[in-house]
Amino acid sequence: KMMQVRVAFLLSWGFTCVSSFTAGHLLPVLGGQTTRGFRPTMDRSRVVMQQAGDNWNFGRFVQTFGFFNGNPLLKLIPFMPSGAPSVPQPAPVTVSGNELALWSFEGMDQRSFDKIWAPLDDVVMGGVSVSNVKLAEHGATLSGETSSRNNGGFCSARTRNCDPPFDITGYSSLGVRVKCDKGMHYKIILRDEDGWDTIAWCYSFDTKPNQWIDLKAPLKDFIPVVRGNTLRNAQRGIDRAKIYSVQLMISKYEYDGALNPNFLEGSFNLDFGAVRALK
Repeated sequence: KMMQVRVAFLLSWGFTCVSSFTAGHLLPVLGGQTTRGFRPTMDRSRVVMQQAGDNWNFGRFVQTFGFFNGNPLLKLIPFMPSGAPSVPQPAPVTVSGNELALWSFEGMDQRSFDKIWAPLDDVVMGGVSVSNVKLAEHGATLSGETSSRNNGGFCSARTRNCDPPFDITGYSSLGVRVKCDKGMHYKIILRDEDGWDTIAWCYSFDTKPNQWIDLKAPLKDFIPVVRGNTLRNAQRGIDRAKIYSVQLMISKYEYDGALNPNFLEGSFNLDFGAVRALK
């Protein structure tokens, strides 16, 4: 009987995925518009600012989960690959002998951008914060609204895992040019394992209001985190030979339940350029 319930739920989930996708990215599928100020559109590049809703958005959860973790219906089909979705590794660009562009935006259109990048917000844990990430002249822009309702409070832009992963052995830092309208405290996150919910290697940094800064994050200073909690007894550092994804996050919380020392709840805008490996 439990198996029948599970199958029925998964079939319903799959139907919802299809309905949500065909109606457009980020379409609320329960109760009409559950997000204030949001109009569904097939072209994410036209969505400039999102606003947090009053209620958890199941349709947005389905879209986010499916983009990063795949369709659980496939797990019921024998011999069918059912791992987390991945994309071919973006071709790294040698900027100089000491710099390698990993996730670059040159020559990219919005359609190819949307296959790699997507917002990942607290909707995955029941929150109501909402954001959008889009291609821009300077690279990309993450914008939206954070909300602490339902114990949430974070928004982020993340890439799908790349296959094969990047090998940045011999490089010492991660570089990216960033600008925040409010000058808040952010995290940049790398993952060195295949899958969606793996160890997040985090580095926190401050920005200045409406000023570009050139972040240089030493790879030795990235700390291992799982669902907001640091792994204090980690037996290794980040595996530089297997860099699967990158993520930029604004969050109410820092680590282990501590509050972000420089966080303003509400609307925000983060511009960023290519993510680079530096020697």
